[in-house]
Amino acid sequence: MKFTTVVCTVLIVVGLQMRVSGEDVAVRCSSSEIKSVKKDGTDLEKRSFYGYRSFEPEYETMKIMRNLGIDTVTIMVSNNTNFMGEPYTKYQPTWIWEREYDFSLFDKNVQETIAAVSDVKLNVVVDMNPPGWWVKRRRERFDPFIEFGRVAANEDYREDVSDYLRALLRHAVKAFPGRFANFFIMGGYTTEWFDLSHGVESGSRIKAWNKWCAAHGLPKCDIPSWSTRYSGVPESHGLLRTVSTHAIALNYWKFNSTLSAETVGTFLKEARKVLPKEIGIGITYGYIFELWPNCQASWSQLEYEKIFDMPEVDFALSPISYGAKERGMGGAPMAMIPLQTLKVRGKLVVNSTDTTTFTSRFPNAPGKNGKVSIMGRIVEWKTPDEVRAGLRREMCYNLINGCSTWNFDMWGGWYDSPAARQTIGECKRIWDSELALEQKEAAEILLVVDPENMYYINDSHPDSTMFVNPVRKALSTSGAMYSTASFNDLKQLDLKNYKLIIFSHPFDLDKGKKETIEKLCAGKTVMWIYAPGIIHHGKWDAKQMRQIAGAEFESGTIHYAEHSIYVPSPKTLKEDDMRRAIKYAGVHSWTDQSLPVYANARLVAIHIGKAGKVKLNFPCKCKAVTELFSGKKYENVDAIVLETTGPETLLFQYGM
Repeated sequence: MKFTTVVCTVLIVVGLQMRVSGEDVAVRCSSSEIKSVKKDGTDLEKRSFYGYRSFEPEYETMKIMRNLGIDTVTIMVSNNTNFMGEPYTKYQPTWIWEREYDFSLFDKNVQETIAAVSDVKLNVVVDMNPPGWWVKRRRERFDPFIEFGRVAANEDYREDVSDYLRALLRHAVKAFPGRFANFFIMGGYTTEWFDLSHGVESGSRIKAWNKWCAAHGLPKCDIPSWSTRYSGVPESHGLLRTVSTHAIALNYWKFNSTLSAETVGTFLKEARKVLPKEIGIGITYGYIFELWPNCQASWSQLEYEKIFDMPEVDFALSPISYGAKERGMGGAPMAMIPLQTLKVRGKLVVNSTDTTTFTSRFPNAPGKNGKVSIMGRIVEWKTPDEVRAGLRREMCYNLINGCSTWNFDMWGGWYDSPAARQTIGECKRIWDSELALEQKEAAEILLVVDPENMYYINDSHPDSTMFVNPVRKALSTSGAMYSTASFNDLKQLDLKNYKLIIFSHPFDLDKGKKETIEKLCAGKTVMWIYAPGIIHHGKWDAKQMRQIAGAEFESGTIHYAEHSIYVPSPKTLKEDDMRRAIKYAGVHSWTDQSLPVYANARLVAIHIGKAGKVKLNFPCKCKAVTELFSGKKYENVDAIVLETTGPETLLFQYGM
């Protein structure tokens, strides 16, 4: 079978029912019956939630949210500072000296939250970054907020943070029995476990590197230099590495991600030892979609499957997109973690909605009167209509894809407008009514990332993000349904409904990967991004790529062959290119207009950025269709023409 592939992204993770594999239950994940029950009998669907979070003690807002039906609130316990150097919360510190803790401020936070909402279900974000004084007490103590990788192997750090975590959790469950739903174990940069050290050495890192080399039968060597760590072969203009020329760098980045996973995994295991099984454990890890340079191997999270394999993990958390364009009207936010990677393991996804609104309060810069920019963002939802359309869009994405969510109020005011509160109330009512109903997937496109092959990318190169970002953006408003997965998920997934499978990192297809694709993707259209199989037996081999893709490397134009599409330059990929690929693969197009659509076999949502007419095409003739926000009904239709006066998000029940 000859392959030529175009980039596509699949995002529809339907319903809240899923089968489990990996360390939970080894079964294939079927789109017709997806049930999330772990080996210990835990029904993860019961842990799904639609909640509220803020850094600030927004107790009056919590009361309003409770009146709107939201009974799950997330608070934070921290001993560190945010990106402004300010304390994360008003209730810190609790770690006051070496192995000395005072949890009275944590208790006050919990008590005041309960006083505001008596029946509240509490999630707790635990910031694992130690206090600033801890860093200065001894040598080899680096600040993990910035340089997690330089301290990850430090036993002083591991033991002290583990001791604090155990003490906090023991205190919490004893002082407030039955009150907590989930604890999210978070640390590193912005409490998302990012490592911003760029692989820079430390004493503990050197020692751990030498130990890792010995365990893998490699000769002892120094940590590779900056130019060695960040380089690539000339055939790729410095973008990709090969084993024959960059073995040390490849091994070093593999070591760093393994070390990160082992250290974070240690904390997760310590948390589970203390917490009863009815309390869930969440983690921020494995952001693969929406990338920047120096954030793939450099972030040290490419071994994310090791974390998601852990039986201690119930949830994975990420913002529902970082990009301002995706957050704005007409944009298409998505989970930054591969959805099917979690689902085949019986895990749940939490997407944090924190898009700024015209009522958002921004923090003051220390010593200044001006407001602080959050990653360069400005107000993203500028009017009541935009707030309404945006909140609906995020809820629809999460409901249809089987993800939990919280509306993140950050520094307060995000949801102060009547439009925001009314919309949150209607979203929660729909969420509650639809949550327990059977959902089946409708995605026909699967966007596949490969963390093993991502090590080959020199992520300091300006084009290092082109294997995901342009592909995802071209796909997100192409009118088709997609989901996301990692390469190793393919053998666990039921692929029968997928017609187009996009391989975004197909550089090395040795060790049975090519044969796996040929077997599992037979009869489907495969889209190859940039250079399928070009790294063969550790060397650059353009001939091997020609045999797989039927085209020359960087051949200029998208090449079509039987069941194959080759995209030589993904950074120039456009939505029109993706639509052509979708048509070629026989994928259903829900709309011909450039709009995000989210769908499963029961529900379809469409987000419209501005006034105009839109045609929504159903995959079959529907006896009855109901728009759930308005209650408007349609009968015996296979398409609906919608006319809006401004930004809008509509949610249709079309299947039973």
